[in-house]
Amino acid sequence: MIGFMPEIYPDELIYSWFCRYLVHSGYSANKMALNDLLFNRHCNPSKEFIGHLNPEMEQIINKMYPIERLVLGHTMFPQYARFIDCQKKREALYHLGHEFCDAHHLFSILPRCDGDQYLKYCPLCMAEDRKRYGETYWHRKHQLRSLRVCVKHRCRLEDSPIPAKSDHVFVLDPAEDALQDRKVRQAENPLELEFASYITDIFEAPIDFNEETPISSILYFWMKDTKYMSTTGRTRNSRMFAEDMAEFYNKIGMGDTAGYYQVQRTLLGNCSDFLVVSQIAFFLGIPVENLVSPNLSREQLQAEKEARCPQKEECPKDWAQYDAEMLPIVEQFAHDVYHGDAGDGGRPGKVSEKLLYKMVRLPSHRLENMPKCREVLNRYSETYGENWARRAVWAYHKLKQDRGSLPIYWSDIRRLAGFKKKNFHLILPYLEKHSNQETADAIRAMVQTPDEKKQS
Repeated sequence: MIGFMPEIYPDELIYSWFCRYLVHSGYSANKMALNDLLFNRHCNPSKEFIGHLNPEMEQIINKMYPIERLVLGHTMFPQYARFIDCQKKREALYHLGHEFCDAHHLFSILPRCDGDQYLKYCPLCMAEDRKRYGETYWHRKHQLRSLRVCVKHRCRLEDSPIPAKSDHVFVLDPAEDALQDRKVRQAENPLELEFASYITDIFEAPIDFNEETPISSILYFWMKDTKYMSTTGRTRNSRMFAEDMAEFYNKIGMGDTAGYYQVQRTLLGNCSDFLVVSQIAFFLGIPVENLVSPNLSREQLQAEKEARCPQKEECPKDWAQYDAEMLPIVEQFAHDVYHGDAGDGGRPGKVSEKLLYKMVRLPSHRLENMPKCREVLNRYSETYGENWARRAVWAYHKLKQDRGSLPIYWSDIRRLAGFKKKNFHLILPYLEKHSNQETADAIRAMVQTPDEKKQS
């Protein structure tokens, strides 16, 4: 028999609602509540979304609240779906509410930075909740990536002891039990407060599922008449823009500012991450209304498309000069990709010609006439096995740093490094090349099969 389902509070995360169900149902153990909530114990939901519900519980919830209302108003859906195209928004909304699907298959969810590893809370909101409702809960807005300030009380958010990422063993941790009174720390930087209010307003703004205006078009027209765009609108200095933006946010105290390639991909329409778009838009001074409800004409949209995707680019008249001019750009690209500075999360990448054409916007086949740039790619060339080995070493050190004395398993390395278990044997010959003997032995011990361990 399913227990009592409490009323959901304003801005309450559904995970928090399920935590309070554990308390109000009178169950003494997580397992009992999860049996009521989930289709089966292998369907652990993300703390940011709903998860695969037990059919009986799904019926009860549907009678209480429309499922779309819960997804839009009580999950982190607006953070990930805000700037993707309308068709994907509609599909994501349907799957999250009616047909269980891993959210990673619906939109891009980047790795968490160091400041977003735990569920966050505001001490003053906690006190108000207890006074008003007799208990506190996990507020949805507080869990926004890179949000450090409670906009309502202009004070700093605190980290709770509860991980924001879902663990292998899913646990319901009610905020009322997990949170304790903390000294209130006021936020004093006016720009930090302004940025916190900005991303919160974007997050809470209604989502349009019909109007299709690419975020790249919005950013393009707000970048016009700045030093970052030529007078013709055909070229943008993305490198200068990213560097100036990073300096701006460093003054605010934000350490997780979007890098050059994230900025470039967003301006070209290849990325729509909430935080990256918000950082660019705030730096350009775009009002929230113009960002979430743009009013661009067809002519303006076409002009941006032509500037972003020109019909034909003339070949250089002097290939040697062009090769020399592109050399530092290609060198920087290769360095950033190889060392993990080009992507999200710091994971080392594999330098390839295809990736160069995509990220640097270099027309295909031009390297055939650019020996200096070609030599750079040759210098960074490596097999997939060696690249996976570098990723494994990077993942091992990152996990050691994040977890301290807690154990690390092969599945942890595999997920973080991004390769399959069947390819582990390909990394083994390269481990010593990219790490010391102790690290190589530790990784090898985790990835080797029992037969391989006997042979070694």
